[in-house]
Amino acid sequence: MGKRPKRKIVLFLVEGKSDREALSIAISELYDRIDPNIEVFFPVIRDEGVERGGDITSTFFINSRGKERWIHSDNIEEALYTLFLEDFFDKEKILPKDIAGIVQIVDTDGAFIPDDKVIFDENMSKDDKPIYTETEIRCVNAEHIKKRNEQKSKNLNHLSSIKTIKVKQKTVPYSIYYFSCNLDHFLHNDANLEHSLKIKRAKEFAGEYIDKTEAFVKCINDNPGTVQDMDYAQSWEFIKQDLNSLERHTNLNILLQELCK
Repeated sequence: MGKRPKRKIVLFLVEGKSDREALSIAISELYDRIDPNIEVFFPVIRDEGVERGGDITSTFFINSRGKERWIHSDNIEEALYTLFLEDFFDKEKILPKDIAGIVQIVDTDGAFIPDDKVIFDENMSKDDKPIYTETEIRCVNAEHIKKRNEQKSKNLNHLSSIKTIKVKQKTVPYSIYYFSCNLDHFLHNDANLEHSLKIKRAKEFAGEYIDKTEAFVKCINDNPGTVQDMDYAQSWEFIKQDLNSLERHTNLNILLQELCK
């Protein structure tokens, strides 16, 4: 029996189902035009075998030794495999040698703003989610959000500085792109959408661009919030400045322009 032919797979790691709904069809069609042999997958973070939304840059995970650990630059590659890929590889019969590249898409969530822009709101209840505006984050527990921002910003600093990542014993090309303050903010100008509306709007957006890859690329590239005249490294320096990580921005156009070449 001969060896199994090597597959050519690109993985897009996204924070939740709404991100996958909004982006997977158009991006997969774009790759198909480049090379029909490329397979594109959009795994999302799993929780006990059930896919859900989640932010790997500001959480913890159970490592290979069964210990709960906060995710930081020293263990984030292990966490990426554990939370995104381990179960997914088994489900899709994927081997590390099949991976041609990994692209991660994250929300910035205001991670780089000054602490004094994280505001305690006495009118909010303990069950209320933080409210994001383009000038501040209003919340019940300001210290928690500040600590989250510290962890998230450190992890994003690390991930935006690396060009490759380990998947088991294989080293593969890696890059990371952002929506600010989140995908809904950039696409729909609403940073605080309820979950049910996130999925609805994502499906509507995806439906607009089925078999319309040029229109999808133009939609992203021509948005006023898209970073312009910057390379990859410059786009990450830009989002770290002032209140940019709360405002409507993305650097995904840099990837799309590269693919369109």
